[in-house]
Amino acid sequence: MIEIYKKNESETNEVVSKSILVLFGFVLLVGVFCWIGVFDVYDYMINGFIIAAAMHLLLSTIVVRLLHVDKPFVKYLLITCVVLVTGVAYVVFTFQTVIIFVIPSIIATFYLDLKVMRYSGIISVINIALAHLVTCFHLFQPWIEPFGGMKPIMLYGALPRILQYLVCIILLYLLCKRILEFFNGFYQVIQEEKKVPDVCNTKNPTDLDCILEKLTEREREVFELLVQGFTNTQIANKLYLSNGTIKNYVSVIYDKVGIRDRTALVLKYSLFYRGNDQSHT
Repeated sequence: MIEIYKKNESETNEVVSKSILVLFGFVLLVGVFCWIGVFDVYDYMINGFIIAAAMHLLLSTIVVRLLHVDKPFVKYLLITCVVLVTGVAYVVFTFQTVIIFVIPSIIATFYLDLKVMRYSGIISVINIALAHLVTCFHLFQPWIEPFGGMKPIMLYGALPRILQYLVCIILLYLLCKRILEFFNGFYQVIQEEKKVPDVCNTKNPTDLDCILEKLTEREREVFELLVQGFTNTQIANKLYLSNGTIKNYVSVIYDKVGIRDRTALVLKYSLFYRGNDQSHT
């Protein structure tokens, strides 16, 4: 499933480039608010920010939508462009734009690629540190920045914001990983359904009958609870066994069933088992 998704990476690049255009639209909206006096920002500051944002954000549109570049590096280029804009935004507006540091990592989740997620996390942490370091030497709006000097800015500004960002990126990373596991499990179920029935299946009316014949009585009990979605700890409590024992049983079941993904096992047998559990009790 993931291999198929990656083959359509150019389509994901298109979606990401559209998202970046939306981001640029918000940059222009902020510029309008500054120009009409809603935000008290000097013209040279907002004009410079918009020019810097346009150079980076519109580059993604040119590469993806006009030049139609379809190379593995494109996704990293898109993420890098957004990261650089968030750094420029912080240098100009300081703490008023702290939340946008997480935007590149949100966009990175579109790829469902843990390598891209890790890349966005690493360069975003570097970006946060460098953006704060720049403000140590020049503050565009010193009257609204609560900290001054290198040590206070890095200690009370950069460090807490890096920690806040790390919480967000870790949660996004875990979310992306969970989605990948689900897709892989679902795809494995589809592939299993396409396989030609083996000798065991030809002798039994159902695949479930075949599976149960391979298992011992205790393994059947663990299997029945496993496919109903119970965790190892819950199964251990129900059967009055240790977690380690259940873990060993689950490993043996994986080997006998031929499926080593828990989600795939549940997807394949849970509904079928519920419809036939009375006949196997």
